[in-house]
Amino acid sequence: GRMWGNGLIERIAAEVAAAAEARLEGCPYAAMSSAGSGSKGIAVILPVFETAKEIGASQSSLLHALAFGHLLNEYINSKIGKLAPVCTCAIASCTAAGAAVTWLMGGTDRQIGFAIRNMTGNITGMLCDGGKTGCALKLATASYAAMLSALLAVSDVGLRPTDGICADTPEDCIANIARIGAEGMGHMDKVILSIMKNKNLGAEKI
Repeated sequence: GRMWGNGLIERIAAEVAAAAEARLEGCPYAAMSSAGSGSKGIAVILPVFETAKEIGASQSSLLHALAFGHLLNEYINSKIGKLAPVCTCAIASCTAAGAAVTWLMGGTDRQIGFAIRNMTGNITGMLCDGGKTGCALKLATASYAAMLSALLAVSDVGLRPTDGICADTPEDCIANIARIGAEGMGHMDKVILSIMKNKNLGAEKI
């Protein structure tokens, strides 16, 4: 049977992955940056754009949602900082996309908070082990999670504030994400670099 559908979520995951792969392989087309990164721009813009197209949103609503997504992306990235060894393309940009998609689908402020909380309790901790073509897979996973978080949120489904690192407010959720990245994973870069330096590259040739 068919194992992969052609619904909105699958299309977004595939498009984000394809755009990220093309960019990281050196495709000579411009990508709009968000919070200083082209991959982050892809992660914020494509889910919002595709959702707007799917639901027949007005140009004004699309632009509002994109502006919100970019601003939230900048906010989350600023809280995590530049040196944390977490994948901010996934954790910050896809969370911003999920929140913007929630707004686009008519979500209330409370539901937008649910989307952010759902992402907090789901993919926080995804590693950054350098920019490379394989990042496309991380962004496919994170985009899928963002859309799932948004769809749950507009149905009034949010993880509980008592769950793990989740918190009551979106601001506190983001603060906890930042703390995991900066404080909790403080030694992660050394471990990642050690793994990369000690690989037996002759063992596997692709």
